[in-house]
Amino acid sequence: MTRRADTRYLREVAYANPSGLAARASLYDFQQPYIDLQAEALAVLGDVDGRVIGDVGCGSGRYIDALRGAGAHIVGIDLSLGMLAGVPNPPPLVVADAQALALTDASLDVVMMMHMLYHVPDPAAAVAEAARILRRDGKLLVATNSRSHLAEMNELWLPLLDRTGLRVSLEDAGLVNPLVTAEDAQRFVAIQFPEPSVHWLRSSVIVTEPAPVVRHAASTIAAQAVGEYRDELMGELSDAITSQIRRDGQFTITTEVAFITATKS
Repeated sequence: MTRRADTRYLREVAYANPSGLAARASLYDFQQPYIDLQAEALAVLGDVDGRVIGDVGCGSGRYIDALRGAGAHIVGIDLSLGMLAGVPNPPPLVVADAQALALTDASLDVVMMMHMLYHVPDPAAAVAEAARILRRDGKLLVATNSRSHLAEMNELWLPLLDRTGLRVSLEDAGLVNPLVTAEDAQRFVAIQFPEPSVHWLRSSVIVTEPAPVVRHAASTIAAQAVGEYRDELMGELSDAITSQIRRDGQFTITTEVAFITATKS
């Protein structure tokens, strides 16, 4: 099984604490124009005042303060106790697998699954669980990436990896998790919900020195998968980015995220 959907590996290594996620998130400080994902989530959800929201795969609580500020009642849910320990001013928290949520039927007004379906062994089962715990007319919000998201990073990284001769699984080799793209997520949602809609968030990350990209790359499962070659490959990636910056004046990376929404009938 790919490490990216191995629940034990995710819980005990990749997401044992919030540090790796924070390193990856820091890349978006260089996004132009900057996309405020919390504000975008509130915009597509509409009025959440008084609503009970389950943030499935909440990690260290990126969306919780914004939702709470809008008047919602939050339940944070994550596979990793270590990630939940990093939630500031925590609401009620639940350690649970998204494929088997410890919540009663029809207990929530909104379920959010933000950038987490690509870590679930059976994404369709996770979406079915979301449908089960939602009340009638409840809303689902799923966020995931397109196939173009951060593609320029992979275009530099994968040739470096090929030269090592390492046999890393295709799913684990890239710097971006490829397991559930926007198209895949929309298909899973459509099994349980009528007429899901997609809202695209497109921008670019622009850097003039390699450190933010290397910091992101070094925190990924792909970097962990190369073992003793990690430092060497990070150095080569830094050199490749520097070369592009010298040529073009900057290194530009595509960001393309889909917000998929649906309502339970």
